[in-house]
Amino acid sequence: MIKRAAPASCLALLLCLVSPAFSRDNYPRRTSLDAVHYRIRLDIPETGEEIRAETEILFALNADGVREIPLDFAPFNVERVTVDGSAAQYQLSEGRLTVKLPAGRRGGERALVSVKYSGRPSDGLFIKQNKFGDRAVFADNWPNRAHHWFPSIDHPYDKATVEFYVKAPARFDVVANGALVETASGQDGTKLTHWREGVPIPVYNMVIGATEFSILNAGAWDGTPLLYYLFPRDRDNGVRDFGRAAQMLEFYTRLVGPYPYEKLALVQSSTRFGGMENSSNIFFDEKSIKGAGQLEGTVAHEIAHQWFGDSVTEADWHHLWLSEGFATYFGSLFFERADGRDKFVERMLVSKERYLKDAGAGVRPIYDPSITDLFKLLNRLNYDKGAWVLHMLRRQMGDEKFFAGVRDYYRTYRDRTALTEDFRHVMELHAGESLDWFFKQWIYEPGHPAFDATWRWDEGAKQLRLRVRQTQSGTVFRAPLDLEIKTGGSATRREVVQIDGRDETFNFKLDARPQGLRLDPDEWVLKVLTLREE
Repeated sequence: MIKRAAPASCLALLLCLVSPAFSRDNYPRRTSLDAVHYRIRLDIPETGEEIRAETEILFALNADGVREIPLDFAPFNVERVTVDGSAAQYQLSEGRLTVKLPAGRRGGERALVSVKYSGRPSDGLFIKQNKFGDRAVFADNWPNRAHHWFPSIDHPYDKATVEFYVKAPARFDVVANGALVETASGQDGTKLTHWREGVPIPVYNMVIGATEFSILNAGAWDGTPLLYYLFPRDRDNGVRDFGRAAQMLEFYTRLVGPYPYEKLALVQSSTRFGGMENSSNIFFDEKSIKGAGQLEGTVAHEIAHQWFGDSVTEADWHHLWLSEGFATYFGSLFFERADGRDKFVERMLVSKERYLKDAGAGVRPIYDPSITDLFKLLNRLNYDKGAWVLHMLRRQMGDEKFFAGVRDYYRTYRDRTALTEDFRHVMELHAGESLDWFFKQWIYEPGHPAFDATWRWDEGAKQLRLRVRQTQSGTVFRAPLDLEIKTGGSATRREVVQIDGRDETFNFKLDARPQGLRLDPDEWVLKVLTLREE
């Protein structure tokens, strides 16, 4: 996701987990219930903002004696609630619709809950004019706003498949998750559009968009069609702005693993965020489509989300870096492949500067369960520092092991949910060592190292003395720093300085006085650094 306001098998290692990783956000998880499939029927009117809808949810009962199903649901005019086709008792209060089940239900059974309702959504589904004054309807669910227009388990821990039956004015095109099953014209000037997503996705990704679109088939990769849904007057602008989307789809498929969904649609939308990674159905802010070719970073970020965030989803909101940090880093990796290392480093340094300018960056950890306002999780820690964590882990493990680990992580948790320790365990298998120290200092503790480095040449001993002090308060960081010594002309010598103390000194024998030194010249470590000769 891009915020609109932002300047955008191996031998198992049985290791202890850092205790904070087990913490959960305060959403009540019910292991006795599992939402399997949503079927959402939605009538979009020609005028006004009231909808008529019916949502069916198929639940698997994982325990005996389940007596009720609590659903997140905003106040609507509820016309009927049924369980398996029979009228059911229910209570709607304070954003919760509690549906009573008949006695005697057994674990292993399934229950089909149906809710028919009408009213004006207060959030989550917006019926408005787009930037050209045309009527448009778009869903905008993140983080937990889906329940403002359909009853749901409005938390990413419980993923499900979904299908939409959308009845709208005949001139509207409707896009939603998954594959298009059918469109059918009605005699009343309406059109019914049926989309089905056959892969479990988080509820915040379950969306529809409806307006008059120009729909372009932009090609395909490995059987996945790439489609553009653009406002007709922005068609040419969108084609330019979405430029290398096909290359991005190919790149991530080759680097990470098979694309997880039936299609990839890039959709111009009238919604809240600059980019929103809805599964197979990415929404981009209508005002960002300008034809200036400046949207590529956002496009790469949101496409990367299809693997990380959508397919492998954080099971707890406070592990959001598994979504946003991954999308930020893998978004930049595309430019490393497409445009070269210098372009990639430039993007990483922009992320670093954004993080360093954030007043809270040095005092809060990435994993911060004290945050209760979910929108405040859209911060530079989860995005930019999260990206740097992956970058530093890549340096720690080496490219071969790092990317093999990422592919294994995706393969293991595809269409499921994960926590930070799940990712750590997979990467440890590939690293062949414990990475507890790495995740502890970079995820669960705040800040970053501030290195004050000085060097001195001893002519008699022909020795270079390098002193590195960590001047930040709190955590003493462990990090490998590459040292580049300019020895004469264009010749250089490389050493690796393993930092793990507050104040350390390193000595190197040389034939002659060095002409200059550089620490971390390739920008592998998130840090503040001063380097000077004594």
